[in-house]
Amino acid sequence: MADKLVLPFPMLADPDATVIAAYGVYQEKEQRARPAAFVIARDLSIAYRYVGRDFADRPLTKELLEVLERSKDAPRKELRSEPLPSGPRPSTDTGRVPFPLEHLSPYMRGVNFALEAIGERLPEDERLQGEVATYRTIAQDYMKHGLATLKLRES
Repeated sequence: MADKLVLPFPMLADPDATVIAAYGVYQEKEQRARPAAFVIARDLSIAYRYVGRDFADRPLTKELLEVLERSKDAPRKELRSEPLPSGPRPSTDTGRVPFPLEHLSPYMRGVNFALEAIGERLPEDERLQGEVATYRTIAQDYMKHGLATLKLRES
């Protein structure tokens, strides 16, 4: 995933759900994590924690970048490597194919159209309008960063 997205940092694979269970975002019934983002500072403190309500509830990229900027100069603490307890489920290959990054832009355009339609149904509902605005920002972030990643992969 880090190579596919041209990320300048490592990502954690958690096939047996050990870490997501430890962070309290594992949903036993669905056997997956709630959408969540954690920024672990160099001193190993949790500098940022965001746990979404549903699959579409994600933090804004701007928020994550601000936290990263604020925590980048924290004093570094060494991480001890200890074996983790086993997770709540055995690791299995689901056979699912990752969503191709090239499909992200048209998919997110569809998301934007759907959000626009939902917002027009109840224009007087301020809470709904706030949610629509937030989700549109998230979709636009995904598109912007997806296109930037495709350009990086080409170069």
